[in-house]
Amino acid sequence: MNRILSVELRAITKAVLFSLVLGLISAFVIYFSSLSEELLPALGKGILILSIFLAACQVSKHYGSKGLIRGLSIGMVFFIIMLIATFIFNPSLIALKTFVYTLLLCLMAGGLGGILGIGLNGN
Repeated sequence: MNRILSVELRAITKAVLFSLVLGLISAFVIYFSSLSEELLPALGKGILILSIFLAACQVSKHYGSKGLIRGLSIGMVFFIIMLIATFIFNPSLIALKTFVYTLLLCLMAGGLGGILGIGLNGN
């Protein structure tokens, strides 16, 4: 199975699943605790950054070269997946300011994860 799917596709799939699981966990924690719901946007951004960072790190570590480019591409693909999901489920959430901000977050997290992945390669 691992040879059928590329490293990039596996990393993106893991990142999306990781984001969904962390999103559900944070929603349950906020719902069943006395924490304010105003924490959700910050938690969402943190989950987004962490997921993309780990996926980009995984891909760059596997290849061992071109970490920044690979990380930026992972960030861009993740952003496109989120954009498509937003178009499908709630297109009214798309505004230019949030579009650009989220794109920059995705690219930053991917680039940094890609650079760190090269350092973790060990070759």
